[in-house]
Amino acid sequence: MTSVSETQISQAEPIALHNSPIAYGIGSFGLVSTSAVFWGFYVFYYVDMLGLAVAMMAIINIVYAIWDALNDPLVGYLSDNTRTRWGRRRPWLLTGLPFYVAFLVLTYAVPEAFRQGDALFWYALLIILLFETAFTVMAVNYTALFPELFQGFRERTRASAFYQGFSLSGELVGFALTPIIYAQFGFVPMAVFFAAIAGITLLIGIGRSSEDPRAQEALPLDLKDAFGDVLQDRPFWLFAITLTFLTFTTGLYTLATPFWVKYTLGANPQTTSIIFATVFIVAILAVSLWSRLMRSWGVKRTWMWSIVVMALSAIVLGLTTNLVLGVIGAAIVGVGLAGIKVCREMIMANLVTQSLERTGHRREGIYYSLLRFFGKLSKILEALALILLAVLFGYVSGEDPGPNPDNAFRFLISILPIIFMVFSLLLSRKLPFEDQAFGESKHPVSN
Repeated sequence: MTSVSETQISQAEPIALHNSPIAYGIGSFGLVSTSAVFWGFYVFYYVDMLGLAVAMMAIINIVYAIWDALNDPLVGYLSDNTRTRWGRRRPWLLTGLPFYVAFLVLTYAVPEAFRQGDALFWYALLIILLFETAFTVMAVNYTALFPELFQGFRERTRASAFYQGFSLSGELVGFALTPIIYAQFGFVPMAVFFAAIAGITLLIGIGRSSEDPRAQEALPLDLKDAFGDVLQDRPFWLFAITLTFLTFTTGLYTLATPFWVKYTLGANPQTTSIIFATVFIVAILAVSLWSRLMRSWGVKRTWMWSIVVMALSAIVLGLTTNLVLGVIGAAIVGVGLAGIKVCREMIMANLVTQSLERTGHRREGIYYSLLRFFGKLSKILEALALILLAVLFGYVSGEDPGPNPDNAFRFLISILPIIFMVFSLLLSRKLPFEDQAFGESKHPVSN
């Protein structure tokens, strides 16, 4: 039964006018650019630069994925049930920020005593787990703000455009600028530079976001009540599994690109910057296109077409033999990536709103953390993909790349993504929601 305070929450007016989508987007720029510096290059750095065996990195990724899968729901539950005069999310964000930027620097500032042998493995394992924990605290709480700050289809459409624009800009800077900086100055100055950017931009985003005080009126939920409704939300689980496969494929793109440029294209690190820059410049330009298509086609149709475009990009990348074709493939990746990101935020925000309308409780933290729970399981698939490189192509590390490293990373960047994007498309067809469910809600909470 819905309590008085829960009813008041569901009938309250939205607070979108009190929040700036631009400031929220600026914060996402810092969050995403820093994570891009980590996810895009830590495997390359430890395996190809420091000589850690790819099998050892696969073990680290499996441990990381299991730990991440466990701590995501915990952080979401604690965040949803936090009650302070500063809000639910802000205390977590302000506390986690210093650790987030510090662990990024320590990822690349490996002390000499830990640069070889077992010591390198244990250092990499520890620092990757620490960074992941800090990132979980930041990402779960910051993304959970979105449905609360912007309530209603029009507000969310506008805010999503700013959010995705700044996020994609963060990925552009994080992925494309990083190879240029580390080639010129080294990995540690590069990490310090991005840590400073994250600190400044996230403080702007956190400081300008006013949480809805009504969200704290409902009593905290115990574990059973907190997760019960979500566990019965079939559309959410189908969507989460679909997104996991897509996260795996985009993760492979990110992981494989520095290797693919080096071994398959035979190019220098600056070419990696060109490829990443193409992806995210095109993605930024394509955001408005997908937003318009979503209003015309509806969310589900737009979502499925974005997956088709991503599958096409994998085919092109697999056939690439030179930089020109590589840039064309990267551009197609950018188009598809923009569509997936635009649709994803709208789908998630409305799933959260529908839960609020059913129960009177906000469960943003739990929903977003469980989505990350599934997404991080993709890291186990990435670890298995790395093992396949050793089994099928004999790639061990930068010191022992095997006889066919060019075909190894052509396989990693094309064949596996094609297979899993086909799975994603088939699952998307089974998603039970209709497009009109993602238009203007009939309930007061979304007006």
